[in-house]
Amino acid sequence: MKKSLTRKFKPGLPMTCFVIFFLPILLYLSYWQVTRAIEKKEIWETYSVNKTLPPLSEQELLVAGLKDNSYRSVMIRGYFIDQSFFLDNRIYRSEKGYEVFTPFKSESKKIYLINRGWTNNIDQGFFSTPTGTQRIEGIVSPFRKYGLSLKGASFKGPFPITVQELTFDLASDLLGEATKIEEIVIQLSPASRGSYEPIWGPTELKAPRHWGYASQWLGLAIVLVFLYIYFGYKQTNANEKREESKI
Repeated sequence: MKKSLTRKFKPGLPMTCFVIFFLPILLYLSYWQVTRAIEKKEIWETYSVNKTLPPLSEQELLVAGLKDNSYRSVMIRGYFIDQSFFLDNRIYRSEKGYEVFTPFKSESKKIYLINRGWTNNIDQGFFSTPTGTQRIEGIVSPFRKYGLSLKGASFKGPFPITVQELTFDLASDLLGEATKIEEIVIQLSPASRGSYEPIWGPTELKAPRHWGYASQWLGLAIVLVFLYIYFGYKQTNANEKREESKI
């Protein structure tokens, strides 16, 4: 009986090679999306918990560690440095605009890059940097890449500089040694002076979107296996019928 079933399933070498090549890719893509979903879920949970905690002072933040307090609110006193970046192609409510990033020097002599939010009024001359001593509040976030990845793109002053992407290395290079920023970004609260429309989130995609992508890749893998089995038996039956018709 087993020998008979083995003879009936003959999908052919090209189909087998096709499945061997693509099935691991589809399974890997599904697994990758699952890991991304778990990662994003943990990030949003941390953000949801930390944003409910009372704001830290800058001294408390520095003692506890900048990178160990992601998504905590912090209050800092200091002044803005008039060297802003306009991150281009930021869409909000179907309108094209910019996210504005401006360095802020604290009383402890630390310099932080502040994400002041989204605006579409820069071209009309409505942009300005607050002057004098300020007390700001914002959420500490890791300095991940913002915007589009453009190879070979070059940016230079004078400030303010419009950029298509913003990374820690690019911001550090353009600001120079005199304005040495910390490797975090503070997302400015709407109540702080100099803020625009806040559109930032800890990640661009939430976990459910990744779960959906994982399901799609896994579904394609299952369909591929089903078609492999189906055409393997169908092709064998077709060959048997042709042989019978010749007899």
